[in-house]
Amino acid sequence: MDKPTKVLLVGGLAGALTYGLGQLNTHRLERRVQELQRACIAERDAEAKRSGAFSALANIFGGKTLCDPVELAKSGGHEGIQGQVAAAEVEVLRWADLPLIVCIAILVTCSLPWQWYFFLRRIRELREAIVGK
Repeated sequence: MDKPTKVLLVGGLAGALTYGLGQLNTHRLERRVQELQRACIAERDAEAKRSGAFSALANIFGGKTLCDPVELAKSGGHEGIQGQVAAAEVEVLRWADLPLIVCIAILVTCSLPWQWYFFLRRIRELREAIVGK
């Protein structure tokens, strides 16, 4: 097996490994968001029970949860557990497509030597056909 083919195969394995590790990290970050969201809901419920204003709070916000990660990430500027939920959701969104992009970049980069020699062979064949060998 020639060197460009080896580079292509190693690049394929490296790309697959990078993609897999990236997906594992994305899954870990999503679990972290879920844990923080549960902690946020528990904290909100405990605060509402202490103040006795759970029904009033639900009426003010239309029954929407104050711990929705997507809404918190969009609005920003939160403190405490809500800030942690927002930051964790932003991290998940940042990592959502990154593994695939890095995988494709590795595959394209590692395929360049193989493509180079492939096209050089085709050019040589074309030259030989034109010359008549």
